[in-house]
Amino acid sequence: MDGFTKRTETKRRAILDVAVRLMASKQSRFTVSELARAASVSPVSIYNYFGSKEQVIIAVLTEMTEEQMGWIESQIADHVPFDQLLIEILSRKIETAGLFDETITTMIQADPSWQQLAGRGYAAFRQLIEYGKTSGAIDPELSTDSYLRYVQLVQQAILSDPSLSTSPMTESMQDYFRFFLHGIIRKHN
Repeated sequence: MDGFTKRTETKRRAILDVAVRLMASKQSRFTVSELARAASVSPVSIYNYFGSKEQVIIAVLTEMTEEQMGWIESQIADHVPFDQLLIEILSRKIETAGLFDETITTMIQADPSWQQLAGRGYAAFRQLIEYGKTSGAIDPELSTDSYLRYVQLVQQAILSDPSLSTSPMTESMQDYFRFFLHGIIRKHN
């Protein structure tokens, strides 16, 4: 890698790393100037590398999602127990839920590249469901498509909830996590 390419990649990486930190505290409510100052780059660099603040956010979420899909595939390949894997996946979802606000949700729903990535995500989740079925952790009598539709319905309900932007996303995700793992019927011993 030549010097120019290395400097470009270093700046690009700094922008993405700072954007994650800003999203964790402000979701979409940060400016290009704030991002540039915190990443020690000029605002022009952000526009040159990404085109807009929105594209920086999409790049952050795309990178995180691709990393997550790769991690799931490696965990399945390593035969990590399904229940342990599912709990870790849902815990990671709770951790990243705080990055989202209504603006980011609307942004990703309209972005064609994000829709393509979501399709790949569903393929990875299909693989996860099949793994759960073959390992005996989830009911093999239910179709994989039914599991996927259920997850998609929950995701759509979360994303279309108008109170989403006024309630803490992490708390909501913890509740959905409990519903997903345990249903709504209380278990009696």
